[in-house]
Amino acid sequence: MLSIRPLALLGALVCAGTAQAQTSSECPQLPPDAAVRWEVQPGPDFVFCRAMDLSTGLQAFAVTVGPSATFKPRRNDRVGDQVTIDGTRTYWHAPDNELLAGAMVREALLELSSGDYAHIIVRAPDETALTRSLRDVESLHFSDVQLGSK
Repeated sequence: MLSIRPLALLGALVCAGTAQAQTSSECPQLPPDAAVRWEVQPGPDFVFCRAMDLSTGLQAFAVTVGPSATFKPRRNDRVGDQVTIDGTRTYWHAPDNELLAGAMVREALLELSSGDYAHIIVRAPDETALTRSLRDVESLHFSDVQLGSK
């Protein structure tokens, strides 16, 4: 008779859940050297992907993919030069919002080849974390992203 220790079984289940979340086609593909993992929260017609920092457990950035643009970029909020995310040229925006005091926030909007939109939000406590998260986001690949209804 096979005897499995409950702790070993729990560990295997946790690892399986983590692997599923990282390879989910609902979220963009992370760069190989990213120190984050996806937590996926599906909605009625969108998916919310949270990139959780492996060392701190905090959210490094998030991507919402849905059929409509939930973010309306404003030219006045642009920061820096154009960037390319998975072949699409876009700008980072720094919203002016009193509620965000103490955090460095950047947002971008992409129209995906599927016709869906990706709203990307980066929130960081300092310049080092912001730079790391922006680098990871600019290395995302959306080619396999599909909402559940497609």
